[in-house]
Amino acid sequence: MTLKVNIPSFRKVKEGDEVFTAFTVDVWIAGRHHVIEKRYSEFEDLHKQLKKVIKTPEFPPKKVLKWNSKVLEQRRIGLDTYFQGILENDPIPNALLVFLETSILDQCFDFIKGEDEPQLSHQVIITLEADSFLKEKKKDSLPDIIKQGVTLGLYSPPLNYPR
Repeated sequence: MTLKVNIPSFRKVKEGDEVFTAFTVDVWIAGRHHVIEKRYSEFEDLHKQLKKVIKTPEFPPKKVLKWNSKVLEQRRIGLDTYFQGILENDPIPNALLVFLETSILDQCFDFIKGEDEPQLSHQVIITLEADSFLKEKKKDSLPDIIKQGVTLGLYSPPLNYPR
């Protein structure tokens, strides 16, 4: 299973009287992508859970100037680096999958644990012979218009070019 996590940005959020920073988390899991937002305190809670089951990388500390954009950018970079370190663990901790709100957790759970891979529900549409790329290309009587078009596009002068 492929899991990739990236924290590309952050933003200030105001909910009623409360103002906080939300970090955007891009999650790619098993070919699917979704975006979530998490507060720093949620990352701290995850870190506390993960410390109990795996050796964790250094967690970015809390700073006094939490609204300073430089501090927030350093925290974003630190959280992104933290996740890259967490993702090196095998198997991936369940607490991390819950934190990332993976909607396909049930489908991938057995595969994550190292058991049999889930059964696919799709039928094969195209099959190729094992040696199909080793066969010589047959000479066709039709011109290769794709090759001609690419060659013309790459090597002919522009239309407004003086000749």
